[in-house]
Amino acid sequence: MQKVVRDVLERLLRWKIPLIIVLVIVLLGTIHYTSVPRPEISRLEALWRDILSPFQWVFSRIESFFHNQVAEINRWRAVKERNDTLEELLVQLEAEVFEMRNYRRENEWLREALDFRNEREDDLLVAEVIGRSPRNWESTITVNKGQAHGVASGMAVVTNAGIVGTVINSSRLTSTVLLIIDAQSATGGLVQSSGDLVLVEGGQIDRGSIVAKPLSRDTTVEVGDVIVTSGLSRIYPKNLPIGEVVAVESRQYDLSFAAVVKPFVDFTRLEYVLIVLPQEEL
Repeated sequence: MQKVVRDVLERLLRWKIPLIIVLVIVLLGTIHYTSVPRPEISRLEALWRDILSPFQWVFSRIESFFHNQVAEINRWRAVKERNDTLEELLVQLEAEVFEMRNYRRENEWLREALDFRNEREDDLLVAEVIGRSPRNWESTITVNKGQAHGVASGMAVVTNAGIVGTVINSSRLTSTVLLIIDAQSATGGLVQSSGDLVLVEGGQIDRGSIVAKPLSRDTTVEVGDVIVTSGLSRIYPKNLPIGEVVAVESRQYDLSFAAVVKPFVDFTRLEYVLIVLPQEEL
């Protein structure tokens, strides 16, 4: 049996090369025959095409589907990358706009402070607000100027809008300012329209307002009057704006009154202040 199998294999091997040659020639002939444009095709080709046409249609739809999906994914990736780039650019532009607004606001404030300095003979030092009291947000502020800059306790702190408060203590590089709206604050004031003297105190009515009390029975104050510093104290120079009278309340027992004054300074938005330095004696 093994001998028979061996003989068969030897015969196959003997005819292997000629058989391969014949198959290649037939294949090439078929390719050439079917590739040449012909007005008519054989029945076998027509039948084969008809059999394969449903499968071709299915494969064509599948290919088209996957092609569209890949194109959609690529388009989505491109859109996402573009959106990510635009978002980064938007964040950068917003930061630049915010910074530019801060610079513009700072420049406007410094320009106003320079005009205010030129209008007065006082020696003014610009300081930035770097902190507020955690115990009472509207009582004190901390500024970035201290003893190294010539700041000492008892110095007046103002803005171009009006008075802010008084330096109550200072370190080498910082100082604490007691605001005029604090209950411990008091200074001499003047009714600008009449020249009558008043005592301006903080924390008497509500947070953010101050009170002007008359120092004479003949003093008259009306709503709309402007209160300025009297210059009689050792802290504030004369004629610095304090605020505007928004209400006048009569006192039942001493027949006097108390004027509620709204400060010209917005203490909730303080960023920079001016410290009034003592003038050098000639």
